Amino acid sequence: MTDSKGPRGIDGEVDPRFENLAAYVLDALDDEDERTAVEALIETDSAAQAEFNELTEAAELLAIAVPPIAPPARLKARILEQAAREPVPEVARLMSSVRAQKSQASSWWSRAFRSGYAVSAVAAVLVLIAAGALGIQNNRLGDEIDSLRAALNVEAAAITSLSTELSTTMTNSETTVASMKGEMDQMEDEFNATAALVVHQEGMVSELEVANDALKQALRDQSWLTYVALKGGYKVESWLADSRTTSITPVASGLIAVQVVGNEAVFQVHGLEQPQPGLAYTLWLLGNGEPEAVSQFAVSEIGSATFSFLLPAPFYLYSSLVVTQERIDRIGTQPSEVKFLSADAN
Repeated sequence: MTDSKGPRGIDGEVDPRFENLAAYVLDALDDEDERTAVEALIETDSAAQAEFNELTEAAELLAIAVPPIAPPARLKARILEQAAREPVPEVARLMSSVRAQKSQASSWWSRAFRSGYAVSAVAAVLVLIAAGALGIQNNRLGDEIDSLRAALNVEAAAITSLSTELSTTMTNSETTVASMKGEMDQMEDEFNATAALVVHQEGMVSELEVANDALKQALRDQSWLTYVALKGGYKVESWLADSRTTSITPVASGLIAVQVVGNEAVFQVHGLEQPQPGLAYTLWLLGNGEPEAVSQFAVSEIGSATFSFLLPAPFYLYSSLVVTQERIDRIGTQPSEVKFLSADAN
């Protein structure tokens, strides 16, 4: 292999060995001897091979930098029609002209590379082609950006419209919810009022039932007492009245009937309040020695009671009767100071 060196010397001139290298890369060498010499040089000289590789790469970039243009569909037909109309000598003349132009182009490339500016020219052409390609690409990108921007504007308008509709819907929903809440609050108030009325009515019904039962009991007691007084040989002896001056309860009253023959008596009372816890109403007979507690009794819900008892002594021996509240588990020898009912015996 021959000694390799760069394509240019110290004075910048192209090495004479490389004068046909660019034409060979561009397939512009018609002389077969020149082509053979260039191929042998590439095989034996590393500098020539490196120069060949650079020129080949530049030629390939030059080929792909220019966008391909498809020939018109009717070009082939027009060429064939023209060839059919032209006489043979004219065709020969055209072929000679083509060869001459090719020879001139080959000669131009040879002179260009021999002058030392081939590489710079190829580089300049590549820069221009790359700039044009970038410009075309930038234009395409600009068009695509404008198209995307227009699409984004349409989407933004649609989003704004949807946002407005959503805001209106939410406002209407909030108004509807507030209205429904007000109606529900009103219904709840009415329900609570109705429930309270029902509870009150149930309480009234319960109280009426208690009062009715108590009235029935009082009527039974009164009927029984009347029957006893009229048919059983009893005589009403005393009428007891409420003797408390500071009473805030309804005025209570009672009566006592005594058997005409015998020592049995009947006591009936109405209007007493319920006794205190641990206490019970107690009937006392007074005026015949020590006070005598005849009986303890309970009252109904309306404060009525009817019971019979045996007199310790004839009724005319007593001067008065009183009703007090005494302890259930133990009755003292004297009645309490508070007299709920009292009356004279005679």
